[in-house]
Amino acid sequence: MFGIFRLGFILFVAVPSCADAVEPLLDPATYFSYSYKEARTKFLEAARIADADLTSYEHPLTGPDGEALYMDVASLGNPDAKTVLVLGSGTHGVEGFAGSAIQTGLLREGIGQQLSPTLRVAMIHGINPYGFSHLRRVNEDNVDINRNFVDHARPYPINKGYEGLAEVITPRAISHWHNLLSRLSLAWYRVAHGQRALKDAISRGQYSHPDGLFFGGTAEVWSNRTLREALHNHAKNARRVVFVDIHTGLGEYGEAEIILNVGKKSSAYQRALQWWGARVKSTVNGDSVSEHIYGPLKLAVPEMLPVADEVTAASLEFGTVPPMEVFWAMRAENWLQHYGGKAHPRAQEIKMRLLRVFYPHEKKWRRQVWEHGEDVVEQALIRLQ
Repeated sequence: MFGIFRLGFILFVAVPSCADAVEPLLDPATYFSYSYKEARTKFLEAARIADADLTSYEHPLTGPDGEALYMDVASLGNPDAKTVLVLGSGTHGVEGFAGSAIQTGLLREGIGQQLSPTLRVAMIHGINPYGFSHLRRVNEDNVDINRNFVDHARPYPINKGYEGLAEVITPRAISHWHNLLSRLSLAWYRVAHGQRALKDAISRGQYSHPDGLFFGGTAEVWSNRTLREALHNHAKNARRVVFVDIHTGLGEYGEAEIILNVGKKSSAYQRALQWWGARVKSTVNGDSVSEHIYGPLKLAVPEMLPVADEVTAASLEFGTVPPMEVFWAMRAENWLQHYGGKAHPRAQEIKMRLLRVFYPHEKKWRRQVWEHGEDVVEQALIRLQ
């Protein structure tokens, strides 16, 4: 995969210039990391090797070891290009490892050398650096960034299903007895209202329980504001923009789905379908692994780019484990954050469980992620160029 770019890169390597020899292609496994600090280091080094323009936005808080946190942007190609491909990672913190690896791999394998004068690529690394570094899906305020892009001046959507299940979803205790009661309550809700209603209640988003799951916040958070600034700085004059935000945790193990939050008759969906084929799904039509959520980043992107005539915004989602396994891991980690505390004897176990449901350790999964991600970007660049 990545044929046209890989070929050009190999030819360049085969006949190096007298000034600088380009390093050979790496094993894709080396693009993946074990911590935010390592992921950022690899990304910045790859950007330096690719001679990318770098901009870093420092977060007001620090990582678990006191390290500084950043949303970093590496951009390549003609600064005046009117077509821009934007690749985002880490919107959901702990999910950032896959997206970071794809961004790093593309930089290391010479994507910048193959861009036409009409195209620019911008990679936004660590949209939620706090969650990325602290192994949380949410940010420092327990806000799900992908539910934060609502109009905070208007009344918030009401998720009655979540309100009815709030004590089950975010309990004050997670003993075996409490977990059994929660399972029974969720099973009863599914029988009474249906599987889709249960998924909708849990994950669509809510604005009433700040200590709960999928909380959308009560104001624009740092990641929201900073992403708007980054897009303004790197794509404000573009007339055609493709935004791909990389996520993990939904779908079949190692498989990729391209998710849009618009209907199938929309021009954005039709463009995506032409580029990426059967991988493209819509939350509006109910054929996606994702629910149709409140306040998603994708729907806010066109509003951030008022000059653009054409905006195609999508998520690239990689499957890991069954949905309820993801839910129980998130539920336990949320309990640890609000009630258990870092000193709890199960703290490390709970954190590692959350990490693994979003970032499996197996080499097979990571290779599939790289190959799918590489192919999705290749297909986009072929169409855009």
